[in-house]
Amino acid sequence: MLVTAHLTKKIAALIPKSENFAIAFSGGGDSTALVYTLRDHPQASHAYIVDHKLRKGSGAEALAAKQFALDCGYDTKILTWEHSSPTSALQEKARNARYAFIGHQCREDGIKYVLTAHSEDDQAETLLMRYDRKTDWRGAAGIAEKTYGPVWPALAMVTLVRPLLDVTRRELRDYNREHHLDWSEDPSNENRDYARIRARDNLKSRPGLKSHLLETARDMRSCLNDEKHFLRDEFARIGQIDANGIITLSEVPLPEFMFHALRCAGGQGGTVDRARIKHLLGQMRVDDFKSATLGGALVIKHEGSFVICRDPVAVKGRQDSHHERRSIRSGLNFRLNNIPRIWDGRFSVTGPTRRSYMGSVHQNKELLLPEQVEILKRIPEAARLTLPVSKKENLIRILGHGDLGSRTVISLVRARLEAALGGKL
Repeated sequence: MLVTAHLTKKIAALIPKSENFAIAFSGGGDSTALVYTLRDHPQASHAYIVDHKLRKGSGAEALAAKQFALDCGYDTKILTWEHSSPTSALQEKARNARYAFIGHQCREDGIKYVLTAHSEDDQAETLLMRYDRKTDWRGAAGIAEKTYGPVWPALAMVTLVRPLLDVTRRELRDYNREHHLDWSEDPSNENRDYARIRARDNLKSRPGLKSHLLETARDMRSCLNDEKHFLRDEFARIGQIDANGIITLSEVPLPEFMFHALRCAGGQGGTVDRARIKHLLGQMRVDDFKSATLGGALVIKHEGSFVICRDPVAVKGRQDSHHERRSIRSGLNFRLNNIPRIWDGRFSVTGPTRRSYMGSVHQNKELLLPEQVEILKRIPEAARLTLPVSKKENLIRILGHGDLGSRTVISLVRARLEAALGGKL
């Protein structure tokens, strides 16, 4: 396969021509091929290297990777994870840190798309690991070529693109050798303590398994796309979503739609237990249903409809904290600047640094002006306290979403829900 031609075609299909993209670059064989192949692509602008500092020599490898990316013409940054040497769930913590740094850097640089070098072999390994964890049919669809904010809120406002999912690891290594490119090998690739390495060895010992997994994934991906189309039609029939990200449904929805609605309205990452969702839907069908919480979200009966919003108890219980640039945490109060920040997993906030802060309605009720109180009366009572406020010198300038030019607050709930359902709502 001609890697350059393949990537050019994939990028044209997956990324708008008006948008630049970054590459998550590890210095390994797959991402080395990706960086080198796209060195002259007009949209390829940045390369981000995360030094996890988990082994001796990682700093030197990061510097070598940076020089390679610079030589290829990228605006290149090393993002360093400072930590206290975690010993448990190491790969998960490293992954979360990696995407937190990349997400923050993307928002700082105005980048909406990041390419990763996941290959066909990575897809097969992921599928085998999912089967080992007793995945459902949706998990059997495998990794998508394009995913908005898959690690939330770390990758909020960022879409991961994986254009190499039908290119093998061997093809990428052969490409590197053909172009006399050096790359680094992570020693953990030989550590069978990791599930991915065991899956890799299993696939090597069973040559026919990979093609079977990939063929099944293609079928399940088609089914998943059909389901998303059906759910969009369902939402068009029974649902609405306002500019503050509050979802209103005229009837009890399907379980899979509720799964996505709870995650998006609640601003949460991770998953929501589907057995608990089914129990919640059963409660909602009872005539005297009033409210319930699940997954950081609140579902309430309001004027004959169901309202899904952020759980106000979760907002009230959060301690005020400043947003820390390098810890990448979503605090309820933080100093603003002109880089988009993520507030409570639900809103993007930009604004000047001079004496400007974000908080919740709950924290600032005494500062509300009479006309702002009237605005809140149009919103279901339980949802009011969950809204953000932007204030300056104890004056609330924005209640919920809003744009004052120098200061902007935008709900991310609709964009996230549309991405989860595969299209506009």
